[in-house]
Amino acid sequence: MRNSILFYIILLTQPVCAQIAPSPFDLPDYGFIRYTTNQFELVQDNPRYDALFAKFDNLIRAGDNQIKIVHLGGSHIQADVYTHRIRQELQSFYPGVLGSRGFFFPYSVAHTNSPSNLWITYSGEWQSCKNTQSLPAFTLGLSGITSVLTSPAGSLTIVARYDSLRHYDFNRIKIFCNAAETGIIPEINVGSLQTTVHKTGEFVQYDLTGYTDTLSIRISQTDSAGIPFQLYGISLENDDPGVVYNAIGVNGAKLESYLRCGLFVQQMKTLDPDWVIVSIGTNEGNTRLFDPEAYRSDYLKLLDSIKLAAPRTAILLTVPNDSYLFKRYMNLNTARIREIIYEIARSYHCGVWDFYSIMGGLNSSKVWYDNGLMNKDHIHFNKPGYLLKGDLFYTAFLKSWDEHVSERQPQLHTLLPQLGYSHPLLQTQLPHILYPVPITRHPVPSTQQPIHD
Repeated sequence: MRNSILFYIILLTQPVCAQIAPSPFDLPDYGFIRYTTNQFELVQDNPRYDALFAKFDNLIRAGDNQIKIVHLGGSHIQADVYTHRIRQELQSFYPGVLGSRGFFFPYSVAHTNSPSNLWITYSGEWQSCKNTQSLPAFTLGLSGITSVLTSPAGSLTIVARYDSLRHYDFNRIKIFCNAAETGIIPEINVGSLQTTVHKTGEFVQYDLTGYTDTLSIRISQTDSAGIPFQLYGISLENDDPGVVYNAIGVNGAKLESYLRCGLFVQQMKTLDPDWVIVSIGTNEGNTRLFDPEAYRSDYLKLLDSIKLAAPRTAILLTVPNDSYLFKRYMNLNTARIREIIYEIARSYHCGVWDFYSIMGGLNSSKVWYDNGLMNKDHIHFNKPGYLLKGDLFYTAFLKSWDEHVSERQPQLHTLLPQLGYSHPLLQTQLPHILYPVPITRHPVPSTQQPIHD
């Protein structure tokens, strides 16, 4: 088994009499995975990452802030298996710092696969378009999918507690839609102190009278002016300290797909991310006619849009996994994509997670498949593979944060060893060592009528 440096610090810093629980940072000892290279690169002495890690430092010391993350990608992200694993780990590394569920699209409305960690039902007739279409029929938001209600009424029910490890509740809702244009304000099943229609970000915000884990939405457009209701996404929020991990993916998405999203900048600005992770390239590389200049150009355009929306955010570019071309042949394009990502990262001051090299490089997808970690297409992972990928990402994050703490915040270095005891994989806890950060929940002002900003 391979352990991160944090586990060794745990062993060195805990009292001898304390019972040491199994390390949550253990990873399976596969000989084909290059564990020593599993780290974020180009993040040290990077002002954006200094600021990001400082926010994590403050989360441990004071427990009074949220860290907001946006992860963009394709089918690997839409499935929300490895990204949910990362979400769970970042929301459980220290007691009392859960954060909130954040932004998502109710994919079932668009008749496509949904994450298993949310329970969603809907009614009504909906027509959808995606950013993977060359000429989308409707305006697209940050999610890359727009669903348009074509019947007089429709509804959605979302249960956020559908997660075995975390209990997500919320007291603020953002429904990203064209309410400012149509005047159609969705009705919700919980009491709202204040409802605000935001024209700039195309969303309606509901500040609730209390906390809930279930949301029912009803839309009626019988009185509309002929413009149908368009849904771009939903965000379930609170002000509790912790991490908000917004996973945004569309099956088959490329860089150019997100450039088609007309509300990308406005809605990214609304999410106000501290960290943006870009995992795009698998679909560009699945061709015999890979165009490196087009890939580079589209990447720069997307990064410009991200920086326009969130100029102070830290950005991480991830190198796609090794995959088969047309599910049959070794794919040399991923190595070329890797070179372009490193080139862009250096010029745009982004970090890099080189998962292609970490998993073993060229033709490693076959080895992962042979070891029961990948699907037959040699492109997508199965659940054990995705969970392992999430664990590798989280371990790489811990390594980078640990380096930051040891160099810039030595007084915090005595706190980091305690992180292992709050991880959900542990069978036992040490409550006499760790104390949850208290959550202070703040009331919101009361008003009855919708406010238009």
